[in-house]
Amino acid sequence: AWTWRHFDSLPFPHSGWGLGLEVGGGTTLGAERVPYARSHGKALWLLPLGASGMRLALRGELGAVSTRDAANIPSTQLFVAGGEHSVRGYAPGSIGVVGTSGIATAGRYLSVGSMEWLVPIRVQQRATEWDALLFLDAGAVANQPSELRAQKGAGLGARWRSPVGPLEIDLARALDTGRWRLHLSV
Repeated sequence: AWTWRHFDSLPFPHSGWGLGLEVGGGTTLGAERVPYARSHGKALWLLPLGASGMRLALRGELGAVSTRDAANIPSTQLFVAGGEHSVRGYAPGSIGVVGTSGIATAGRYLSVGSMEWLVPIRVQQRATEWDALLFLDAGAVANQPSELRAQKGAGLGARWRSPVGPLEIDLARALDTGRWRLHLSV
């Protein structure tokens, strides 16, 4: 696993970028041990929009598991999406490969993207420790790249730069189902 960060400050950056890459491998479970390779990458780019403190956050995530026999790959090595830091508006792990029972399970390929517009909250012309934001997320999980179909979520939220780290509060609507969901994260 490798992580590269180039942000103006931590833990509350306003500009910069970060990349993360994981590469690994193993063998499938069962009587016949078939090798597989797993790769997972994440990127975040923070773009300041003028001197007002507004910024755009662009986030992307890709994952793939390659093998000739995917039947016995451990589910912990596969991918699901949904929830905080993924596709808001959906429950964590609810975006996956939908089986005949209608239940989403983990899949071999992952694609997630997000765009946030963050605006500092000011009181009497003074900056506070709060930001407001609008966002659009999209993500898909499938067993074949050609089967990736994005599910989208959009909403609004707030960020508080608290003494213990960032507090994130988001109200999101799953655009494919019409359901609303509240997401909280520290």
